Amino acid sequence: MESLGVNLFNTFRSNNFDAFFQRSIFSLNETTFRTFLRDIRNKTLRDNLIDLHKIPFPPGTSTQEAKWEEAFKHNWREQWRHIARNSRRDVFDQAFLPIIEGAEKDGIQWKTTKLEAVEVMLPVTWTNLGFHIKGDPDPDINASSTRTLFIDRNCSYRLRLDDLTYAKAFMVGLDEQDSEKAIDNGILGNGAGEGDVLIRFGDSTPDSLFYFCPDQNGAGGRILVKNASHHDKPNQRTDLLLTFSYGQPTRYYQIMIKEALMTNRGPLFFERPQWIGEVDRPFGVGKPTLP
Repeated sequence: MESLGVNLFNTFRSNNFDAFFQRSIFSLNETTFRTFLRDIRNKTLRDNLIDLHKIPFPPGTSTQEAKWEEAFKHNWREQWRHIARNSRRDVFDQAFLPIIEGAEKDGIQWKTTKLEAVEVMLPVTWTNLGFHIKGDPDPDINASSTRTLFIDRNCSYRLRLDDLTYAKAFMVGLDEQDSEKAIDNGILGNGAGEGDVLIRFGDSTPDSLFYFCPDQNGAGGRILVKNASHHDKPNQRTDLLLTFSYGQPTRYYQIMIKEALMTNRGPLFFERPQWIGEVDRPFGVGKPTLP
């Protein structure tokens, strides 16, 4: 995912639409799209396609896996047609050009920019069940709880706590409730009740951790830490936040790459990127790296 972010940033720097297009869902052909959709490990996306299945399921089709196979067989072409309706010109006008124009309005000269960070953005809010973190559950109902958070090693995450989490300390540790077992290695802002928490776990991080609120039992869930190449995890939709600097004095700007997913061709993005523009220096950017 970080490589996708770097590559896309470089397409903007070099004004290379062809390379940008090749990293989008629209670059798939009918065969590669069919393979991607058939094998997708994402309960939310599978359920959406099952809901679109308007004809009765055959007798005996009771499991979600059986329903998925039937819904996929009847509906995948319609999903492909939806993708294929977008021409290269449409992708240029609606996805690439707005980033170039946004930078131009801010007076940015791409050649003198510096990419400071590529981070997976995970919004965090508070519900009556406790913390809720953006993510897609696994289709295998026995694989994990819907509140399980999957983290790739050697990938940067920015967990952004919203106003509803104010004064609810967000903590990561070795125990599901014990603040004495919170960890510091690979985290900035651990125990924060507002703002951002930065995570970048390395090879020495345990495979299993917990996120929790020390002041309220049952408000968190499990964290499973996996290698990026590990396939035993859901195929989640991921937003990538690109932060870059420009000018003297240094100013910071951001672009959001929306809905990136792993495919049989590597990570591709599925929605239009968003030009955020100038921001205050984000927490953790321009400072020493995570311990």
